[in-house]
Amino acid sequence: MSWAAAALLIGAFFYLLHLLRVPARAADVVTRARAAVQVLKDRELGDEQKEAAMQAHSKAMFGQFFLITVFAAAALAAPLGVIWGLHVAGALDFDETLARTMSWPVLVGATALGLLMWRLLRGRG
Repeated sequence: MSWAAAALLIGAFFYLLHLLRVPARAADVVTRARAAVQVLKDRELGDEQKEAAMQAHSKAMFGQFFLITVFAAAALAAPLGVIWGLHVAGALDFDETLARTMSWPVLVGATALGLLMWRLLRGRG
């Protein structure tokens, strides 16, 4: 039962990450960082213009960092709450389930699933 619970935990986490647009937000941060570098390289902009643009980029990236952190925590907390509820109900052992998520077969499977989902969902936003 703990293997199934570990799979549920990981699958729900990945699904919620996608639903909350965490990977898309991370991609937006990378795009904005590249745009910020281009601002620094732009010789036509004055120092004041560069400073204003960099501050705007910094504020936007900090906001995305905050959202990514909050949404990633929520994506993990929700399935953990379900697993905890099943533990309280006596249906499974919470510690054993968490131990399963740290085993190498689950880590390899989760990595493969994550890469597959990233590949399939990339560009769909």
